[in-house]
Parts: sequence; structure tokens; C-alpha cells
Amino acid sequence: MNRIDKYIFQQILTPLLFGITVITAVVWLTQSLQRLELVVEHGEGWATFFWLTLLLIPSLLTIVIPFAIFGATLFVLQRLHADSEIAVLFSAGYSKLRLATPLLFIAFVGALAVLWINLDLMPRTYRVLKEEVANIRADVAALLLRGGEFTTLGDGYTIYIEESLSEGQFRGLVVNDYRNPDKHETYMAQFGQLKETSAGPMLFLSNGNIQTIDEETGAIDIIVFEQTAVNVRALGPQNSVRGYRETTERYLDELLRPDRSNPWDEKNFGQLIAEGHARLAAPFYTFAFVLLAIFGLLGGQYSRRGYTLRITAVCAAASGLKVSSFVAQSVAASAGAYWLLYALPIIPTLALMYLLSDVRSGGMKTLRKRHRQRAHLRKVARA
Repeated sequence: MNRIDKYIFQQILTPLLFGITVITAVVWLTQSLQRLELVVEHGEGWATFFWLTLLLIPSLLTIVIPFAIFGATLFVLQRLHADSEIAVLFSAGYSKLRLATPLLFIAFVGALAVLWINLDLMPRTYRVLKEEVANIRADVAALLLRGGEFTTLGDGYTIYIEESLSEGQFRGLVVNDYRNPDKHETYMAQFGQLKETSAGPMLFLSNGNIQTIDEETGAIDIIVFEQTAVNVRALGPQNSVRGYRETTERYLDELLRPDRSNPWDEKNFGQLIAEGHARLAAPFYTFAFVLLAIFGLLGGQYSRRGYTLRITAVCAAASGLKVSSFVAQSVAASAGAYWLLYALPIIPTLALMYLLSDVRSGGMKTLRKRHRQRAHLRKVARA
């Protein structure tokens, strides 16, 4: 990397970091409002609210990074045009793609970051987020069960607790199960603990027995247990029961190879695979966006009137390309055309590289001429 490359790299670094920070902050604030209601309703503090919203940032960065690099590229090239630095570099023999080398390097780093977030960081943070939300709801459910009081649940349980301990643990429990009118059961346990599971809130009982009255004879059947569980679904939200992981929680192998024995996976088979391929294709949009910005400001003739129309056009093209990616993912999920997810960013990338290439701009003679001019420029730079 020579001095000019370092200069362009330094010029783009500040607006890039600023753009990523500002865009992420704005989108983060809008998304965090959805978590504010959960935190307020369940009596949690601001530290919990900040932690929950912080876990949303990786999913935002996969969209923010390509657009931030795109915007920073436009900003830097526009400023270089305004200072006539691009004209000087062109006269010194720099080609469009050679001038774009540091910008493409930034795009490469951004693409690696997007790939890492999609394959590792995002599913990992979303799993932590789901666990934290489940723990908050479980804590609230534990508050409903108080020591020395009877608690009647809407799904057919009455629970009495002698003493409420810490972290959802209880001592001395009596649970009356009258969901079945023909068979009432009474659970008596020395200890109990309320936990949030994929099947909803579960009350785990230990060291106790189950008493059942035979309606015909009136005899009491007693079954002793060391540990059992009671599904107290009424303590949790109506949508808490799920026997699957959402797409945002899944790693790549879980997306590309869904468990077809799971009803939800079988129902959303195409959607899961399309999501997996979309994550692999996402880094290519970083290159497409950067090349769009380069083509918009370097692809045409020099203009003394400015480049407002070109910037507007490439911004519209980048937005349209991103919107098309969502449409393509929907089509791929329903029709199985997963190749479309890769073709959408790769074909424009290759086309833009061809349009910016030296081969199209004048053949091998132009290449040799510019090579001599660059060699002369390097001598001047060393001097």
C-alpha cells in the first residue's frame, strides 16, 4: 500500500466509523422501544434494558455496514473530486480500479465482518436475548407465587407455598390439579423451583408424592416421587410455548439442514434454507455497493456542475438492490431457487468491475501507458 492508498484509506476511515455509529444508534433506538415495554411491565432496571437492546446490535450491523461503507465511499470520492485530486491521479496514470483499491479493501474487511456476524455473532447473541427474556418472565411468574398464600391459576391449578426462597425456589408446596373433573390430583412436595422452558413455565417438584382419589371406591392412591414437573402455563405469556428455534437463533448448519422431524422445521423448510443462503450471500452486497459508488463518481465524464444526479441514481440503485434481496429470499424460499440469492449481488459486482476496468477503457496500449505513468509517479513520490 503506497502513500496514495494510505491517504485514501485515511480519508474514508473517519466518515465510515461515524456513519456506522450514527446509523446503528438511530436504528438501535427505534428497535429498543420494543424492549422498553417488556422491561417496564416486569419491573426491571435500566441495566437490564440496556443489556437487552445491546444484544440487538449484531443483527443491525449486517445491514448497516454495507450502507455505511457505501455512504463513506460516496463522501470521499465527492471530496476528492471537489479538490481536483482525482483529476491529478488520472493524469498521473491511475486507472479507476487502481484508484478504488483501498476502497475495495475496506469493502473486503466489511464483507468479512458481515459474514462473521451472520454465521456466529448474531445467532449467539439472539440465543442469549431469548434466554434473558425468558428469565425475566420466569422471575415475574415467581412473584405471583407467594409464601403462605393460595394461588389459583386459570388452567386448573391451585398452588399453596409455605415459604418462597430466592431465584424462583420454594419450600413446602401443595398443588391441586383439577383440570380433569373425573380425576383430581394433589401434589405435595418438600421443595420446588419455577423455570422457563421451551414448553412454557414449569414448576419442578422434588421429594414428594401425588395423591389421587378413586371416584368409585373413595380410596386414595399415593405415588411417591423424587422429582416431577407441573406445567403451569398460565403463569407465562400465551406465545411462550415453542418447540423450535427461530431463524435468528440458528447457526448455518441448523438453517441448511433443518430437522424435518420437527413440525415447525418441516413447515418452514424452504424459509430456513433460504435464510442460510441469504446469510452466505450477504457479504457480496458490500462489494456491489462500493462498486456502485465508485462507478457513480468515476464511471462517467468529469462534470463541473457536480455529481448530485449521479449520487442520487446510485443511492436509488443500492436501495433497490437491497430491497430486491428480500424479494429474492421470498422467491427462493417458495420456489427453491437459492442460486438467485447469490446471483443478485454477484452479477452487478462483476458487471461494474468490467465497466470500470482498463480493458474496456482502451485495451492493452492503455494499460502499458498507464503502467509507465504510475512508475513515474512512484519515483516522484519517493523523491
